[in-house]
Amino acid sequence: EPYRYNPRPMSGQQQRLPLRVDPFRLATKEEHLQGVIPLKQMKRLCGVIESAEGEVSIDLVFSIGVDRIVQVAGHIKTEVALICQRCMNEMPFPVELDVRLAFVRSEAEMERLPEEYEANLIEETPVMLSDIIEDEILLVLPAFPRHPDESCSAVAIDDLMGQINGQQAGEKDTENVKQENPFNILANLKKD
Repeated sequence: EPYRYNPRPMSGQQQRLPLRVDPFRLATKEEHLQGVIPLKQMKRLCGVIESAEGEVSIDLVFSIGVDRIVQVAGHIKTEVALICQRCMNEMPFPVELDVRLAFVRSEAEMERLPEEYEANLIEETPVMLSDIIEDEILLVLPAFPRHPDESCSAVAIDDLMGQINGQQAGEKDTENVKQENPFNILANLKKD
């Protein structure tokens, strides 16, 4: 099948990225891929984010490192929309990752990799470039996304309710103070 490409970015300054890549071939050529991939191509990611609008910027260099390790290193940047689990409103979640992956063809190769590499098992090539990027983004998404306290409407409501309840508790305390202590009443009866 002929190589198909992602759409060219509007700015025109970045290259068109291929939809499918052979990481092993790219590494032998020391290819540098720089461009954008639409979020809507990442179906698994789209299942956990609120909107498929937007794109992921990538800047990746494929190479063969020490010990003949086929690797990719670079940067991924995007912003996805998640649902805050406190207030249930949409929240932007910026993703900015430094990536360092090693590509292997077997689990035996995977076990021999140095610890500093994250292994990516490639059983057949070419692979979807978006799948490689999507995996990295999915790994950093929070299981229970929440706004920071200062920008979450649920926290603001909780604080307001706490203040109201605190005032009501304060009012009750003053009522209790105004009421005569039953032991004082007994003490006064004893004097009589």
